[in-house]
Amino acid sequence: MVDRTPMSLDELRLALQHIPADDRETWVSVGNACKTEYGDDGFSAWDEWSQQAASYKAADARSVWRSLTPGHVHLGTIIKLAIDGGWQRERREMSAEDRRRLKAEAEERRRRVAAQVEADQAKLERMQQAVAGACQRVMEQHLAAQGQSPYLERKGVGAYGVWFPRRTVLISIDSQRERADVWVGPEVRDWFRELPKPRPDHLHMFQLRPGDVVVPLRGQDGTLWALQTINRQGTKLFPKFGRKAGCCHLIGSDQAAPDIIAVAEGYATSASVHEMTGWPVAVALDVGNMARVAPPLMTMYPRARMILCGDDDPGTEGNPGRTKTQALAAQLGCAVAFPSMEAA
Repeated sequence: MVDRTPMSLDELRLALQHIPADDRETWVSVGNACKTEYGDDGFSAWDEWSQQAASYKAADARSVWRSLTPGHVHLGTIIKLAIDGGWQRERREMSAEDRRRLKAEAEERRRRVAAQVEADQAKLERMQQAVAGACQRVMEQHLAAQGQSPYLERKGVGAYGVWFPRRTVLISIDSQRERADVWVGPEVRDWFRELPKPRPDHLHMFQLRPGDVVVPLRGQDGTLWALQTINRQGTKLFPKFGRKAGCCHLIGSDQAAPDIIAVAEGYATSASVHEMTGWPVAVALDVGNMARVAPPLMTMYPRARMILCGDDDPGTEGNPGRTKTQALAAQLGCAVAFPSMEAA
């Protein structure tokens, strides 16, 4: 049985010494537990422990810590991992007053963490709105419905509802001022010239260039939330704070009552499936987002048969594209297919 008595930060540091820091999944899980229990006060202990790993990078640790969401993993996970590694928690005789004090301190930490989570979520929603507004301005003013894309030519697929930059455009995203601004042409060069070196953590950028293909990402109600760019080399970029969860790009949306609707990951795969079958296909970007995109589509098209078109990556350990798609299809009760083409 895991002892879930609240731990001080000093005791946390002792426990962490018995957990290997090299496995990334464990590293992230322990970070989540530290942030859940201690909030930002837990960063120093987690960061010190992280430095045991040969792959440790300070900048990576800070970036990952900022991205962690408290509440998913709890202190019991750290205690179990430490015990599995040979740690024995010191048994101390505590008075009733000591127990009340430790419990009160833990509850106060959790209260502060909960308040911070609420504030962070509210800020995230404001930043998502700001980025969505900037993306809308770019769509309306600086993109064309027709254009050239070396990526699409190389993949041999057509342009279905995607857009093409008329000129170089930059969206600057400032999480400190909570705004997103659009810069065009020579303004982009001026923005980079005035950018502080090193770049502050609260400043981010999303650049669109002629030759890119731009995929609009919309929510179930049709609201534009973000853009994805795919450049000449096939690199896919997405704006910081752009909302992805539950958003997609629907190819063949003009079909009012389709018999079949498919969901795939990348644009090129989705376009290929549409061209081969005529089905409407939702571009979900990745298999994780398929789980958020598919259920609303099943509600929107209740008479349509849904097929999840997964990426088959036999050269990747565990073939996550196939295994995760199969698991999701079993969960949703729908069909699954793996197109025999290069995943994109």
